[in-house]
Amino acid sequence: MHRTKTTPPFSEARSYREKISPAPDNSFSEKENLYPYVIDLSRQIPWVSDSDGKILYAGPGWVEIIGIPLNELLGSGWVQIVHPDDVAQLQQARRDSWASGSYECEYRMRIADGSYRWVRSSAGARRDATGAVSLWYGTTQDIHDRKIAELTHQGHTRVLEMIAAGQPLDEVLTALCHLAEDQIAGARCSILLLDASRQVLRHGAAPSLPANYNAAVDNLPIGPDVGSCGTAAHRRSTVIVSDIAGDPLWARWRDLALQNGLQACWSKPILSQSADVLGTFGFYYAEPRSPTPQEMASIDALPHLAALAIERQRSEAALRESEDHYRYSVELNPQIPWTADADGTVLSTSSRWNQLMGTHPDEATGTGWAKAVHPDDLPLVRQRWGEAVRTRGALDVECRGRLGDGSYRWFRSRAIPRFAQDGTVIRWYGTVEDIHDRKVAEEQLHRAAYHDDLTGLANRRFFRERLKYALDGAADEPRAVGLLVMDLDHLKQINDRFGHDAGDDLLKEFAQRLLQVVKPAAVVARLGGDEFAVILPDIGDEEEVAAAAQAILSRMQEPLKRNGKALDCRTSIGGAAAFGAGTSPEDLQKQADLALYHSKSSGRGAFKMFVPALRQEAQRTASALEVAAKAVASDWIMPFYQPKVVLASGALGGFEALLRWQHPRGGIQSPEKIAPAFADTELGTAIGERMRSCVLSDMRRWLDAGLTLGRIAINASAAEFRRDDYAERVLEELRQAGVPAQCLEVEVTESVFLGSSTQLVERALQTLSAEGVTIALDDFGTGYASLSHLKRFPVNALKIDRSFVQGLESDAGDAAIVKAVLSLGHNLGIEVVAEGVETAFQSSLLQRMSCDMVQGYHFGRPMPAGDVPSFIASWQGM
Repeated sequence: MHRTKTTPPFSEARSYREKISPAPDNSFSEKENLYPYVIDLSRQIPWVSDSDGKILYAGPGWVEIIGIPLNELLGSGWVQIVHPDDVAQLQQARRDSWASGSYECEYRMRIADGSYRWVRSSAGARRDATGAVSLWYGTTQDIHDRKIAELTHQGHTRVLEMIAAGQPLDEVLTALCHLAEDQIAGARCSILLLDASRQVLRHGAAPSLPANYNAAVDNLPIGPDVGSCGTAAHRRSTVIVSDIAGDPLWARWRDLALQNGLQACWSKPILSQSADVLGTFGFYYAEPRSPTPQEMASIDALPHLAALAIERQRSEAALRESEDHYRYSVELNPQIPWTADADGTVLSTSSRWNQLMGTHPDEATGTGWAKAVHPDDLPLVRQRWGEAVRTRGALDVECRGRLGDGSYRWFRSRAIPRFAQDGTVIRWYGTVEDIHDRKVAEEQLHRAAYHDDLTGLANRRFFRERLKYALDGAADEPRAVGLLVMDLDHLKQINDRFGHDAGDDLLKEFAQRLLQVVKPAAVVARLGGDEFAVILPDIGDEEEVAAAAQAILSRMQEPLKRNGKALDCRTSIGGAAAFGAGTSPEDLQKQADLALYHSKSSGRGAFKMFVPALRQEAQRTASALEVAAKAVASDWIMPFYQPKVVLASGALGGFEALLRWQHPRGGIQSPEKIAPAFADTELGTAIGERMRSCVLSDMRRWLDAGLTLGRIAINASAAEFRRDDYAERVLEELRQAGVPAQCLEVEVTESVFLGSSTQLVERALQTLSAEGVTIALDDFGTGYASLSHLKRFPVNALKIDRSFVQGLESDAGDAAIVKAVLSLGHNLGIEVVAEGVETAFQSSLLQRMSCDMVQGYHFGRPMPAGDVPSFIASWQGM
C-alpha cells in the first residue's frame, strides 16, 4: 500500500491568556520521554496498548470515527475491524518497530455500517529500566477524505500513463472502470463505444457486470428511449435513472436489468474535443438510488480520460492504416520521397514535397531543405543526418517543417543507404511522413499529466520533478536554489461570497500575475487549492529570494476587478534556499512551508524566510499539542477562580475561571505550556468544553449551597468559534446544569474578531447576549483594539489589561489610557474591569477614577474550587 508522509500544517497560535503571573514552572518529566514519539495531533485520537499490542485505553474519538462501542476495541478487538488486505502490512510495521521504538502505518478500518475508512496510526514505545517495551503510546487519525483524493489522483495519473504508453484500449478502459468503482461504493461500471457507421454502441469494457448482460447490450441502438446509455448518446448529456423498474426509458430492457440485479443506472456521454459522441460511461447499482453532487463531481474527469484514450487509439489506428496502405500499395516507396548522394547532399525531392512546403524544386536540393525546418529543430536534424552519413547507419528523426502558408507541422524523416559491392555508399533513399496528429496528441497527454487544468501552470507532479532537477544541478555548481510557497489569503471568503466561478477567475489571474513578475527561468506551479510555488533555479543568495517574494507581494496588492467587484489577490509567502548538496526536495519544501505558516500566523499578506529557529518553534508547538491532548484525555484540566470586586461597595462581583492543569507528578501547571492548543480547532474546543463542564458543575453546587456568586467568567478562544454552534452548546450546557444564563460571562480577546470566522463569532455572541450571558472584551487597548468592535459586537464589559494597571502609579501615559478607557466605557454604558491590581494604592487610584470592578493579587489569588465557599464566607469587603 502506498503511503505518503507529509508535514501537517500547524494551527495559527492565538492568545488564550491568563491574566496573572504564571504558576511555578515545574519540570514536566514525561515531556522528554514522550517527545520523540509525537506527531502533530490535530484531529488525532490517543490510545495506549501493552507491549503485545492489546489496547488498554482509547480516546472517545474512536467511537466518532467508526461508530463501534469502545469496549469492543479494547484488548485485541481492534484487530478484527482492520481490512483483511491491510493486516499483514500493519503486523509487519509493528514487528519492525521493536528495534526503532516507533511506527507509522496507514490502513483501513471497518465502521459500523460495514464500509471501511482510511486511518493513520502512529505509535512510540515506552521502555522500562531494562530497555524492554512496557507500553505503546499512539494516536490514530481519520485520513479517509485525503486518502481517497490521493488514490483518485494516483488512479488518474496511472490511466494517463497507460494512455501515454500506448497500452491497448480495452486495458485502459477496464482500468477506468475499476477507478470509477473505487471512487463510488457499490457502482459497477460500463463503457460502450460508438460504431459511427451503424449508429450503435458496442461493448468496450465492463469488468464487474455479468457477461450475459454485456453480450445483450452489445450493438445497443442510439435513440431517445434506449435505456440510460443509448439515451445519453442521443441527448449528448447525462441521463440519471434512479429506479429502472419504473422508468419508461428502460421499458425494453427492464427485465434483463432486473434479472441481473441492476436497479439504477446513470450514464454520461463520452465526447471528443470537437463535441462528437465517442461512447458512453455507465454506472449501475444494485438498489434504486440517485447520485449525490459529490459523486457526480468525483466522476466528471472519467469521461474526459476515456475520450483521450479513444481518440489516441483512433489516431494510432489511423496512422497504422496509413502506414500499411503505403507499405502495401507502393511497397517501400516513400509517401514523399527524396534522395541524397553519399556525402548527404540532397539530389532530388518529390514534387509533392515542393507543393506542400511552397518551395521551388531547386530550393530543396543541396542544403536548401534546411530552410523549411523549424529553427529550434534544425540543430538536431543536422546532427542526426551528419551522424547517419558518417556511420552509414539509418536515419530516423522527427522535426517540424514550415508549410507554404507559414504554419508548421510535425514530420518524420527516415532514410537508408544503398551500398556498392565494395561496401561504399552509392546513394541515400529517404521518405518524409506527416506525424503531426500523433505528436499533438502526445503533447496534449503530456500536458494533461504535468499541468494544472485551471491555470495552465505546472502541477504538483511536474513541480516535484523540476525541484529535484534544480537541486541535483545545484549540487555540482556554485549556485543556490530558492523556493517560494504561497497561499491566497482570501480565496475561501471569495468562494463563499461570490461563488466558485469567481474563485476560479481569481486563481487564473493570480497564476498569470506570477508568470509576469518572476524571471523566465523560474518554474511557477499550482500545488493544489489555493497553494502555489515558485522555483528559483539559479540564485546567488537569500536576498534574491526575498526580492522575488516582495515583487510578488507588490503585484498582488492590486485587486482583481470582476463584474464590478474587487477580488482580493493578496497572498502570504514563505521562502527557503538550498546552497550546494545536502538538501532534499522534501526538506526544502518543508522549510518553505514552515516559513509560510509563520508568515500567516504573523498577520498574512507578508513574506517570511526560513530560519532554523522556525523548525525549533514548530517542534515546541508539536510538543505542546501532544501535552495538551494528554491533559484533555486524562482529565487534567481544571479551573482556578480569581475574585472580582465591585470598587464602589467593596462587595464581591464574581470570579474569573482561569485554566490550570494538574500533572500527576508535576503538580499544578500554568496554561502557557499548552498555549498552542488554544488555536487548534479540535484541542481548543475540547479544552473549552472541559473548562465549562467543571465551572458549571461548581456553580450549580455553590448555588445549591446558597452562595452569592455574582458572575463567573470563562475565556473562549478563537478555535471554539470555528464551528458554528458555540452559542448553542453553551446554552444547552447551562440548561442541563440548571445555571441561569445571567450568572455566566464569556470573555473574548479582540483577536477572535480578526480571523475568517468573524461572522460566526458575531452570530454566537449575539445569540448568547440575547439569552442574558454577559460578553466581556478582554485585554482592551492592546494589540488589535478597534472602536468598531464595540459597535458591531454585543460587548457588556471592557477589561483593562494588567500592563496599563501596573504602570498606573508611575507612568502618566498608562494613567491617561486607563482614564480614556473608563470614559469610553461609561459613555457607552459598558462596565469596565481593571485587571492585575496588586497594591492598595492602585485600588485607590482606580476607585477615584470611578472604575467599576477590579481583580488581582491585592484581592485574592486564583484558588481551586474547594476554597471558593470559605473565601466568600470570609470576605469582609475592602
